[in-house]
Amino acid sequence: MIEVLPIRVLMDEDSQFFGSLNVTLAKLLRADIPVAPGICVTAPNLKLRTTLEQYDFGSKEVFEQSLTLVRREIYAVPIPQLLTKELGKHQKFLLNDNLIKSTKSLWLSLLNIWLDQIKSRLWREGFYHGITENLDPQVVIFVKKMESFGGGYFDGLQDDTVINVKYGKIHPNDLKKLDQLIREANKKLFIPHEFEWVVDGRVKIVGVKPYTPINTIPDVSIQHTPGVGKGKKEEDRTKSAVKVFLDLSTGLVVEKEVDGVYIASEKIFDLNKPRDSFEDLVFRLVESATTFPSSPILFKLADKSEGMGQVRGTLRLIHQKSLFDPLINALDFIRHKRKLINVHIVVPFVRGVNEFLQMKRDLAVRKFMRKTSLQLWLEVAVPENIVNLEDYLIAGLDGVVLNLDELISHLNGFDPEHEELTFYKNEVNGLLKFIEDGLKLLHKSSIPFIAYGSLSLYPKVLEFLVEKGVFGIVVERYEVYSTADLLHQTEKRMFRQLAGY
Repeated sequence: MIEVLPIRVLMDEDSQFFGSLNVTLAKLLRADIPVAPGICVTAPNLKLRTTLEQYDFGSKEVFEQSLTLVRREIYAVPIPQLLTKELGKHQKFLLNDNLIKSTKSLWLSLLNIWLDQIKSRLWREGFYHGITENLDPQVVIFVKKMESFGGGYFDGLQDDTVINVKYGKIHPNDLKKLDQLIREANKKLFIPHEFEWVVDGRVKIVGVKPYTPINTIPDVSIQHTPGVGKGKKEEDRTKSAVKVFLDLSTGLVVEKEVDGVYIASEKIFDLNKPRDSFEDLVFRLVESATTFPSSPILFKLADKSEGMGQVRGTLRLIHQKSLFDPLINALDFIRHKRKLINVHIVVPFVRGVNEFLQMKRDLAVRKFMRKTSLQLWLEVAVPENIVNLEDYLIAGLDGVVLNLDELISHLNGFDPEHEELTFYKNEVNGLLKFIEDGLKLLHKSSIPFIAYGSLSLYPKVLEFLVEKGVFGIVVERYEVYSTADLLHQTEKRMFRQLAGY
């Protein structure tokens, strides 16, 4: 799938696969120049190519839609065992000026770099065979307690070394050592190069770049935090009528450009670690509610599932107090003690109206009743919910969460946990026909609905949802900006169709 080699073992014959500059870095190490330990990783060409070939990149109109689906599928690729083995016990890494603190985050960052490179090729040349070939191999540096990093080169015209500090501060003694290090490295390589460096215990070289003389010498060093970028101004998110909800069930990064937050508590609260997971759950609720005081925070009660046909969802919450009580205690702390009243409740996986009514009674006993400041949403995850939707509306609710992945698995009769059956997920025509009348009823009753699940970003499904007046889409953090653009393009296309263009 991928090739991984430690920097120290790279030889001239490896330059075709791992890059000549990375091999140069290894040469410096063997020449007794202090080089930070690390590895060189090549892109998973086969996986990238087979994934891209499944999607349509023929027209610019569907370009971003297809690329968003590609990202979602690629990000689901598990971390290769070879990479995990080479990383060993290291937990902090330096990758392209970004400090990364977990193996999973490192793998996602690597995939993102290669996907951005593919995107650039698609924009310039369109889709072609071999588009995933010769992607840039990436150097991953192991760090422990990084004090600063940056770049530097020797300017022959000024007869001096130019050093740029990108993060942290460098001690004058280390500055002098770095000046000597760059001069010595240039002598070893015979021709001038630009070097990337890090202070991690001591000064070390972490990268080699070609040196191109410039006319002006920067006299001010730019300092920024790892992960923020190199001074590039972040562009505003494209606006759309459909709201974008951030799924904060995993990860701790809160995006600013979203219209609301969705938290599925079953992904956070762990019955085997009740105390730690409870604190994590409360932290996420407080963080999201205070970050977005004017936006809805939809808190889904835990749907602990053991497979299709098992006791789960609302039925389990009604009968298992060890699961129900901690969630209610978290809500009590958030809404009654912290006064964060923008947090609302989503009732999960209901199999019948009676279950829904019982859950409403249990919530009312704990002083959580529907009112202006507290909305009660229903997760629609089984076909029964659509068939009897009018009865649920009569029972009283404020919104609906369409769990499209669950709906299509029950409607098409496959278990989503079995990978060999997931191709049924692409058969969406029956699902769209089945939920159409229900969405009309919601629209007529002025009840908002949001879409949840990977299926919601399929082009055909997304266009259908926008046409039926979907209130919002729940997406992962890395999908926020691309989803907003997708929604904008879909809305614009539908407007043109209605206008007869």
